[in-house]
Order: sequence, then C-alpha cells, then structure tokens
Amino acid sequence: MKFKGRITHLSQKGLGVVKNEQNQITYFVFGTWPGDIGEFEITDKPLNNKKFAYAKLVQLIHPSEQRQSPRCAHIHLEENGCTGCPWMIADYTSQLEQKRNRFIYAMQRVGFDASMLNVGAVQPAPDLYGYRNRCQLKTNGAQLGFISEQSHHIAPINDCIVLNDACRALLTSVIRQLPNTRWKTDTNQNWNFIELDDDMQTNDIVINQKRPFKQGNSIQNSRMRDWLRQKLAQNPHLGKVVELFCGSGNFTQIIAESNCTSVIAYEVDAITVEILKSRHLRNVSPQKIDLFDPWIWKKLQPHVQDAHTLVLDPPRAGLKKHQGFFNSFRTLETILYISCNPETFARDAWFFHQQGWSINEIQLLDLFPHTPHIELMAEFIKTQ
Repeated sequence: MKFKGRITHLSQKGLGVVKNEQNQITYFVFGTWPGDIGEFEITDKPLNNKKFAYAKLVQLIHPSEQRQSPRCAHIHLEENGCTGCPWMIADYTSQLEQKRNRFIYAMQRVGFDASMLNVGAVQPAPDLYGYRNRCQLKTNGAQLGFISEQSHHIAPINDCIVLNDACRALLTSVIRQLPNTRWKTDTNQNWNFIELDDDMQTNDIVINQKRPFKQGNSIQNSRMRDWLRQKLAQNPHLGKVVELFCGSGNFTQIIAESNCTSVIAYEVDAITVEILKSRHLRNVSPQKIDLFDPWIWKKLQPHVQDAHTLVLDPPRAGLKKHQGFFNSFRTLETILYISCNPETFARDAWFFHQQGWSINEIQLLDLFPHTPHIELMAEFIKTQ
C-alpha cells in the first residue's frame, strides 16, 4: 500500500515521521527529513498500540529546504545501503537543531518544564568529516562493511569519509585482505567483527576482539574533558570524589589533577580497570564491580557514604539502578553527569529532581555529526 504525505518531524531514533491520512496511522521512515514531501510504501504492520508502523520512501516529490546531497556514495535507500550516517542528507545547522530538539523532548516527556532548563545551542563539531577515531566493521570473509538497518545485512564499503586518516588507512589495509578464508563465518553466525582505532597498527588487525573503549571523536572528547576540568576547578568543596563507569581513565585523569582529596573509580570491565591501575594516577583507587547489580548501592555504601562529589559517564543504559542510591551517597553535594543517551539521562535526571536536586548547567555537544547521537554534560546540585 502506498500513500503521499509530508514529514513533520523526527522520531527519537532520528527517523522521519509522516501521518497517513487514509488510515490515520503514523509511520517512521528512514532517509527522510522534516519538510520532505513524498510517496511512501508501508513496510511493516502497525506496532503494538496500532497507531505507529514503518514505511519506506518510494519517491521524493518535494525535498525539504534543509535537505542536501550526501557526500558519501554508500548512503542510499536500497537494502545494501550503509545507514551509519543517516543525517548526512541534511545541512549541518538543521542537524544540530534536531539534536537539541531530541534532548528537550526527552526531558519534557519525563516531566521537566523545558522553559526552566536553560538549554543552549549544541556545541558543534569542528570537523564534519574525517573526525572518527574508531569503528567496528563486519565481515563474512567475502564482504566487509557496516550493518544496514534496512536489511540487517552487511552493507559493503570501499571507504568511509567520517573516519580520520589513521583509521581510513587501516580500513584500506583490511579491504586489501579480502577475500579472506580466515574471516569466513560458520553456519551459526552472520558475520565476524573487526574493530579499528587510531591507536593500532596494521598487524593488530584481528577478528572478534574488542578494543578498549574510547570516545569516538578526539577533538570533542577534549572539549568534554575541558568542561569537567572547569566544573571541578569551580568547586571549592570537592572532597572525596566517586567516579562511576570510569573506563580506562579518560575522565579519571582530569579528576586526579583537581584539588579533590581522593578518588574511587568504579568500572565493570576488568581489562580497563587494569589499564587504569597501570597509569598510577594520584590518589586514585580503581575498582572493578558490577554497577548494574541490583544490590550495588548497598554494597558500595561503606565506601561512598562520605563522598562529596560524584562523576559518572554511563553507557546508553544510564544509571539504571535508583533504589537505595542516595541512602548510600549520604553526603553528596555535586553530581557531574556525562551522558550519550538523552532518554536515559532524562529518566535519571527526573529521579534526581524528585530527590531534591536541581540542574545547574546543561551543555550539549555533537560527538558524531550526521547521526542522531547527542552527547551532554550536566551539573546537578543539592537543593533540599
């Protein structure tokens, strides 16, 4: 079934939203932008509430004024098209506007009054291409690329213009090794993965081996570290600092350089904890612990109950475990929250708000141009 309509806005996942006036169902459409007028074909049955479903763009009748031709040849609407940079179809100013909209909508949805939040503009990325310092590729031994959300199959590539020079050189080296019988998949898997980052050499390339996590945009990561450094310097009562989801120390180093009295840095992954220990940062005690354990706050209470400052940079799931949190952090005065997911941040921020905390500052930052991703830094202070 086909219908014509106009994309009115973007969903939380960055898909265009269009309403079919014939059946009054709203559809999510990949590869579209607010203002696009097109012909759409229904691809999925309605979702559980029967008000939403998925469609695909068949013909672009009138493009949005903000639409542009993507510079990457691998971006297209066919099933084998790369979907890694879906917003490359729009000018950068409108991308930043939509990222800010995503954050504000997430905050409003949980209960915040957006007019009270003082959310400024998104800090833009200085480089729109050649910025990414890591990536994960998929291969079956014959093909190599990224996974297309259109089909969940490998979208073959021969280049990636958002990778920085070091990663593009590694990508070229990987492509030259195809076909590769050592990378072939068995009957139980669709693909193997290869992780690249600009800290590796060509002989480090192997399949199915995770690389240590690091923020994917080095320049923007420096700005995040500068924000944290400034916030810590402005606080004369840092006292003991607890860091949750410390990784291998990207932000731990900044905390260690502050005037805090001590730092306990917690992380789930044992390998990154060992990396952090090997750095021998001043007054830092790295600890491995399951931060999603249902009883985590009770277990941590003896060690964190006298902390004055909390720094956290969780994965997309956010803080997640709320029960007993402030019973453990009894003397907490400041929370510095770095997030990669507006929806889980909003959930956690509302929990803080209900416990008598207010947002003193929010800074949005674009870590990955041409994607719906938005990074944010927020400072919470105790008001009750």
